[in-house]
Amino acid sequence: MVLPPENSEPVNAESEAPGAFPKTRWSLVLDAQENNPAALATLCGAYWFPLYCYARRRGMPDAEDLVQSFFERLLSREILGKARRERGKLRNFLLRSFTNFAAEEWRKQGAQKRDGGKPVLEIDALSIEERYALEPHDATTPELEYERAWAREVLRQALEKLSATYATAGRAGLFGALRPQLAEGSADESYQQIAATLGMSEGSVRFAAFELRRRYRAALHEIVAETVASVPEVEAELAHMRRLFQH
Repeated sequence: MVLPPENSEPVNAESEAPGAFPKTRWSLVLDAQENNPAALATLCGAYWFPLYCYARRRGMPDAEDLVQSFFERLLSREILGKARRERGKLRNFLLRSFTNFAAEEWRKQGAQKRDGGKPVLEIDALSIEERYALEPHDATTPELEYERAWAREVLRQALEKLSATYATAGRAGLFGALRPQLAEGSADESYQQIAATLGMSEGSVRFAAFELRRRYRAALHEIVAETVASVPEVEAELAHMRRLFQH
């Protein structure tokens, strides 16, 4: 589990001043001030797999079709219209909406198969099944499995974003060598070996690792901020992610 320490400094702390926190994509959606299906698809796409995990754990038939149909309905704005009356975190809204959608489909005695049109969210069915097979399926509730899958997806996005940033700067090798240092409990003794491998001084490597952790915290903060409406909510979400894996 790769998460910044609980006592890490907040990112962009100056934005905590009253009125300084900008509206996120999610808050704009809730306020119906943005009508951008592509942006909304990007925002919601990260929740496809967590909802799929939830559906599978609940034993829902045709879980893949059900989740895809839900997002098609969501992106058509039929469900988003209700969001303006049910403000809250994006992950909570989506789980609540999906549960209601599934119940509605059951009441109709099963959903019709989707037509042959191109889905609004492109999903690799084989990749989804492979990812699900790799998920730790212990005696958790469907809700906890959804939340943990959500947390892993946020972490994956942050690492991918960070990797792309380093690659663009021509520092992919440095990122690859220092990435293990993001894990909790990583050993400082490895810095000397990393320095020798990269042809850098140990002091330079230590500073690069410090900078990597700072950028990682910033990436996590930015991704979570897309789904809430204030700085305190971001910090609360990050704390919640830590608690998800402490049981």
